[in-house]
Parts: sequence; structure tokens; C-alpha cells
Amino acid sequence: MNSIEDAWGAFTQDDYTAAEHLFKVILADAQDEETIRQAECGLGYVLAFTNRFEEARALFVRLHDDAEKRGMPSEQHRALHQVGMVERMAGNWLQAKTTFAEEAELIRLLDNLPLPVAVNAYEQGVVALHLNELERAHQWLKYSLEQANLTDDQVAVGCAYRGLGDYFKRKGEAEQARQAWEKAIIAFSRVSEGKAVEDVHERLRGLVEQPALSISEQEGEGG
Repeated sequence: MNSIEDAWGAFTQDDYTAAEHLFKVILADAQDEETIRQAECGLGYVLAFTNRFEEARALFVRLHDDAEKRGMPSEQHRALHQVGMVERMAGNWLQAKTTFAEEAELIRLLDNLPLPVAVNAYEQGVVALHLNELERAHQWLKYSLEQANLTDDQVAVGCAYRGLGDYFKRKGEAEQARQAWEKAIIAFSRVSEGKAVEDVHERLRGLVEQPALSISEQEGEGG
């Protein structure tokens, strides 16, 4: 029998065709609403990671609306986070910014627990960095790290350090970027996040191969 775990296993191995098939089989066979919601969430990720952003957005919006109707703010904020993820992946940066801000309001209703705060702050920092709102990005990413360090979630810690490294690289502060990325590698390695580790190593290699721009050069590029 196909399971949610099998489908997510295929997804984490980047076998999106198999993952999509498995999630759809589960949806066709599922009898209970919770299994259906879990499979729809997984399918939404497959759609997003295969660039079918409109379908992914519609699915996550539906999950958000369903959670709102059932009075489940924890599920509602997670679905809204996934909508923001889709907008970011689709390059809709201003919409992503709005969506993650809306999610932050829901997280406040849930007592601002450190892990959801850290993950949301990381996304807000990434978006701000892309929009060239550098100091805002720095504040969000520092806040993400602060909150992640209150948890035992090394992925959240690694993401925050990776984002801070990206910020320092943008500022032309190569040594601080290197230090942040090396800490990200340590965090990701603790939980065997091989793809994330390689992603950060690629950043470090780029730091060696392409010297960081000076602040005046960055300002010239940003127009």
C-alpha cells in the first residue's frame, strides 16, 4: 500500500514524477480528510518544484481556506507559508512579501513559538534581500537565527546562517559571509542535509572564484 512516507521519500530524492503519482494514488484511495489534506500538501510541493505555480498556488490557497473554515490557525499559517513559498519560487516577490507578513500575523495568534517565527523570519529576510532592502533583510535574518537557536531544529539554524551569509556577500563582507556559511554547513551536517550542505559549499566556492563587489559597485548595479 502506498503511504504518505513513500511519496515524501520520492520527493526528497527529487523523483517528482514518482512523488506526484504516489500522492495522486493516495488521494484517489483516501477515506479520511486528514490523509487527503496531507496528500494535497505533498502534491502542492511537487507542483511548485516542477514550476506549475498556478496549480500549486490554487491547491495551497484551498488548504488555507479549509483550515480557516475549520478554525485551525496552525494549519492555516502553514498553508499560507506554502502560498508564500510558491510566490517566491514563481518570482512574485512583492506578493511573497505580503503573504509572509500575513503569515506572521497568524503566528502571533499562536503565541509566536520560536520555530514558526524562525522559518517565517527567514523567508521575510530572503525576500527583503532580493528586493534590495538590505538592512531589513539583515534584521529578519538575525531574528530568524535568534529564534532558531531557541529550538533543536538544525535545519532552521542552517537556513538562518545561510541567509546571513548571502546578506554579507551582498554587502561585500566576504569574511563574514564565509563564517556564516561555514556555520550553516555545520548545522546542516548535523542532520544529514546533504543537498543543503552542497548548496552552501557552492556558495563558498563562488566566494573564492568571484570576489565580492564593493558597496559602491553594488549601488551602481542596483540603479
